[in-house]
Amino acid sequence: MKSDSPFAQTEFYHNPVMLGECLEGLNLKADGIFADCTLGGGGHSFAIASKLIEPGTLHAFDRDQDAIDFASRRLAGLSAKIVFHHVPFSELANEIPENSLDGILYDLGISSHQVDDSTRGFTFVGNNPLDLRMDRREGIGAQEWLRSVSADDLAMALRKNADMDRAYKLSARMVEMAAKTGEENRDILPSDVKEIVESVFPDKKRDTNSLLARVFQAIRMEVNGELRQIEESLQGAVKCLKKGGRLVVVSYHSVEDRCVKETVAAFEKDCICPENLPVCMCGGNHRKLVKVNRKPILPSADEVNKNSRARSAKLRVYQRV
Repeated sequence: MKSDSPFAQTEFYHNPVMLGECLEGLNLKADGIFADCTLGGGGHSFAIASKLIEPGTLHAFDRDQDAIDFASRRLAGLSAKIVFHHVPFSELANEIPENSLDGILYDLGISSHQVDDSTRGFTFVGNNPLDLRMDRREGIGAQEWLRSVSADDLAMALRKNADMDRAYKLSARMVEMAAKTGEENRDILPSDVKEIVESVFPDKKRDTNSLLARVFQAIRMEVNGELRQIEESLQGAVKCLKKGGRLVVVSYHSVEDRCVKETVAAFEKDCICPENLPVCMCGGNHRKLVKVNRKPILPSADEVNKNSRARSAKLRVYQRV
């Protein structure tokens, strides 16, 4: 049976964000061992693997089976050894030996392919039931989550994951809507969420799509445990990198970027003693990462004009010491 998923179309393609900058940040060498922790449509993986020759190896991670299937076809025939890992990238350190990788890439956030496949329920365009899971084999989707979460916890998620204003008012109405649709024995649809957003922000009708995107982002990040996944994976990445290996991370909004900075900051410190100690007792030799670029790298104006997804991107590069 022919799939309607964009992943099923081998010609389907989105330009990877800041591709040249990512490859430069990884400091690629042809016989190196690298990991792309966010395979998606395989754009970054294709570019990395194209520059590798045996025994060069690329480990590609994605918890979305559609992504694995699509990218395995797209990368077929390249001379590099490619190993696909159908697991969340938080499992990196369980899949890869310590001190074995020359570089690790993260292109965080949602894949363009997942948004474009309306059957996945990732987008408020159209009116398919909400799901928002990156791996449909596991956990509960947005429907079940919204029907089980309290207004307080939903408000916290809206603030934490999307910096939403009027979070409690919005969450209370969304919890009521979720209960009502449950009583009516029907799915929660994007139009239900849009109606709530418009009622809470009647003064911001021009910003409705932007507000909806942030609400969907907050729910999606909670359903998939994205901040926890990022934190666990980055901690594992430090273990997996060889000395001199590079860690390259592209984030797309302030919540992701903050999580990256705060997680990595613990590995940039020489001293790990409690702050209340008057003198260092740990030896002061615990630093594992240093910044390659003092400030994040931003996309060029030309790239933003050609690829709107790059608009909010920030690229951070670190090196294992």
